[in-house]
Amino acid sequence: MNDKSKDLLKKMCFILKIVRWVCLISVVLLIGLSLFYAFNKDVYNTLFGSIRIDYLQLIFNDDLALNKDKMSMWLPLIFLITAIFVFIIYKAVQTIESICTIAMDHTPFDVRVSNHIKKLAKYILAGGIVFNILEVCRVMYFKQIINFDLLFNTKYVTQINFGIRLHLSFLVFAALIYLLSYIFRYGQELQQLSDETLYLWVRSYCD
Repeated sequence: MNDKSKDLLKKMCFILKIVRWVCLISVVLLIGLSLFYAFNKDVYNTLFGSIRIDYLQLIFNDDLALNKDKMSMWLPLIFLITAIFVFIIYKAVQTIESICTIAMDHTPFDVRVSNHIKKLAKYILAGGIVFNILEVCRVMYFKQIINFDLLFNTKYVTQINFGIRLHLSFLVFAALIYLLSYIFRYGQELQQLSDETLYLWVRSYCD
């Protein structure tokens, strides 16, 4: 590997290390928020004066439009699932950083690179599943905590539907990464075979 490629990998490792630490700090903060909202029920009576649903922000004049008891059940769970999702991102970034380190010090066609790529595919699969669970919980959260009988005039609005959009593209991406691990493993086997052939040729030539 030339010096330019090594320098690029060093910069990439530095950026990945920053991202990894940001993810780790975020996980700690999210777990802290989950515990805080789980064991402090009184905070729901004073903290929430508005709710944001994507691009729609609802501002409440009183607490009758919100079901605070259901909010106290769902909000800590959402923070906890988000923490799990960010931790999976942390592990994925850590795996990519390990791949860059191995490629920088040795060669990309290393059995360890293949194993790390396989792990990365598993993290992508797990992250996609957790993200979809988080999406379902988010929709259920807004569906159950808001008192729609007070929020909208039933003369004009008779039904409200929350659409759950599942994202399944991560399955294709995880499969491609998994196949890539086998490509790197095959490249490592070819390189090993080439080195052994060259060694035998040199040995026979010297003899």
